Amino acid sequence: MGERHHASGLEAAAPDSATSSIVEPPLDLPALTLEETRIGLHLEGVTTRVEALGARRTWLPGEHLCREGVCERSLHVLLNGRLAFPGGEFGPGAHTGEIGFLLGSPRTANVIAVGDCETLTIPFDALSRDPYAATLLLLGLARELPSRVRKFGLPKQAPENACDADHPAIVALAASLRGSSDTETARAIWDLVRRMPYRFGPWWLRASDTLRAGWGMCTTKSNLQVALCRAAGLEAGFAEFMGPSDLLVPLLPRHSRRKLRPKMRHIVAAVRLEGQWHVADSSYPDAVVQEFAKTFPVIGTLLPAQLEVGAPFHPIATVTGLDPFAVEVVEHINDSMARRSSHDVDTLEVMNLLLDRLQGLIVEEPRPLARARALADVAPVEAFGAALGASSLLAHDLFERIQEPA
Repeated sequence: MGERHHASGLEAAAPDSATSSIVEPPLDLPALTLEETRIGLHLEGVTTRVEALGARRTWLPGEHLCREGVCERSLHVLLNGRLAFPGGEFGPGAHTGEIGFLLGSPRTANVIAVGDCETLTIPFDALSRDPYAATLLLLGLARELPSRVRKFGLPKQAPENACDADHPAIVALAASLRGSSDTETARAIWDLVRRMPYRFGPWWLRASDTLRAGWGMCTTKSNLQVALCRAAGLEAGFAEFMGPSDLLVPLLPRHSRRKLRPKMRHIVAAVRLEGQWHVADSSYPDAVVQEFAKTFPVIGTLLPAQLEVGAPFHPIATVTGLDPFAVEVVEHINDSMARRSSHDVDTLEVMNLLLDRLQGLIVEEPRPLARARALADVAPVEAFGAALGASSLLAHDLFERIQEPA
């Protein structure tokens, strides 16, 4: 976490997905290891070396980890307990103090222990002891910082024509997917969208924006699917279901698993085939379905995935025992796109990291970060300098954003 926590961070999961399922956990969990934290996910193979750069520290209720205006150059990774900042609280797995750590600037806000807390605290001066491990730590921070800079929240209104079936790219793609029957066309569209990587992000996007991004979540993928179906001349719409939040357990770090409410809202596309509505859920690629099967083995029976007349693809019905044809279809999801949601930013970003690994999604790095990563094995001191320069620029971007009027 950055020192001052405005509504900035991950560009938010939709209210119809995991976010509406999250509540605060009880504080009786054992302390995390570094590799279980958000920054630890970037430190594969070097967590022991990074941990050696710092020390575990306990904090009493009311103690300041960061005091506004004070220059103190340490990074704090929260292993247990909760910390308060001007915008709220955060729990195990998060980190705080990265702006002062990277820039050597005064702390921008107070961060205070709510109860007994335990951190791994890494002083900046310790980085020189192990340039290789320090480089990977800086690269991890650099991967986290852009999500802090992006403004976090809803637009003032949902986009007009969110399901833009008339967009030239949508029309052209739909034409290329048209088969010899409505069923063939619906199946080709469903299969193309379903194979797109699944991850959390902004949900107020037009269908053409999701096509451009190349990945999406239930809201955005179903919106793209419906747009393609309509552009291909099929009757299509949206349906909403409540599914078990435990589906997400394989994607959650240990400290976040008690944050789930029993149910999560899930939006899917439906297409009319031979006079009957068929749910054609395109949210989850095979790799994600296989991961969900660790919690609900029955969902694994859906693979290989198929969509046929009389056989909708409806994972929620498979898990819950719902009648797969008991579906109420609506024309648009503007209300969902405009809905305000509660967010646990760190949990969602960790889930994205795990989803990206699971699906092999390659996230492009800025050139300075890619250069530092390439140098790490052969010239660790040079790599450290490159990583520090790149991460410091990103930290400065966050610092400037924090100074903007609310």
